[in-house]
Amino acid sequence: MNTKRILGFAAILTVSSLLTAGVVQGKQSSLASNQDTWTVMLYVAADNDLESYWDKASLAMLLNLPATDNVEFVAYVDLMSTQGTQIIEVEGGEWQAIETLEEMNFADDETLQWALSDVTARYPSDHLVVIAWDHGSAWNGFCGDYTSDDWMYLDELYAAIVGAQVHIDIIAFDACAMASVETIYSVATTGLVDIVVASEELVAGNGFPYDLMFAPVVQDPSREPALVASDMIDGWAAYYSEITWGWYATLSAIDTSAIHDNVGVIGDWADLMLDRLESYRYDYRMVLRDCEWVSCIPHYQVDMVDFGRHLISMEAIAGDQELIDATEEMMECISDSVIAMYNPEEKADCGGVTLYWGFHNWEWRYYWEDYMTNVPFASETAWGDFLYEWNALTCGWFPIL
Repeated sequence: MNTKRILGFAAILTVSSLLTAGVVQGKQSSLASNQDTWTVMLYVAADNDLESYWDKASLAMLLNLPATDNVEFVAYVDLMSTQGTQIIEVEGGEWQAIETLEEMNFADDETLQWALSDVTARYPSDHLVVIAWDHGSAWNGFCGDYTSDDWMYLDELYAAIVGAQVHIDIIAFDACAMASVETIYSVATTGLVDIVVASEELVAGNGFPYDLMFAPVVQDPSREPALVASDMIDGWAAYYSEITWGWYATLSAIDTSAIHDNVGVIGDWADLMLDRLESYRYDYRMVLRDCEWVSCIPHYQVDMVDFGRHLISMEAIAGDQELIDATEEMMECISDSVIAMYNPEEKADCGGVTLYWGFHNWEWRYYWEDYMTNVPFASETAWGDFLYEWNALTCGWFPIL
């Protein structure tokens, strides 16, 4: 889905109104108790210019899935054309709105927290998949709500998950560019999410091919979460490999613990990158020119593995074994975190995870404070400091801290 920055903040729903709206009404989960059970929850933030894709693409694909007693598909839906929030069940080629609630701000962490709590109360199961449906912008967040003139940032995503205290087997982003190390690390620090499924690149309006992605678990609910995440990648590949314009359609499944537990390795690499900045700034620029990057709103997200691959091949770096070793360890950390990945031929060099590199002067002026303040990866590694110094050296501008 095309990335779109949504500026400004408006009135936020109060906690009390969310709780009132979220009273569980009647229906008990139909999931069988003698087998593995799954709940697939879609958080459909369609109160914006993507609304039409919900009915004509995503819902249509969900309706292709057969009925099952072990997998429940439920969507929390906020549309721009109507007032209110619907909770929709999809089963066996039919859908029904089981409840219509008041209008909610789907860019607010309290709304997402309520939805996570509500879905686990209504549909208790062994495994939970949560899919955020909307625009995305890597470290800069996702889920824009036009009615509320609001946007959800990574610190709000963290707050929603921690506030709900719900274990999520897979959190997926049917949204652009969310396979960033900043996103994955923010989710990982909750201690409540095992796997992230997201694209490094832009995501087409059609988004996830839900029928192809979830047919295997509908047929065999005993599948482990890592296998279901791989199924999602396979379903994506089957759909987008047949589309001529799908040249950018990457998708990755990432083990969050592999990023979280090894963030020190990435941090050591960032320390050395910063230490060598003055000596290698020209070489870094050449690497940026040649490696894979994604042009989402806060330009640019750089593929971490491909950046490392180009960096260690630079002639100027050849004698710096310490930086080469650290770069190879960083690349191995990222590669080991990837459970499954699909890249079309044009994106064959992508390694599954991106990193923000704000190397346009005006971009850095606009975004530096948000990145340094609201992104744990930036503050808990040297990467935020690196970007600060990089822009001071290469652009001649830096904020006064």
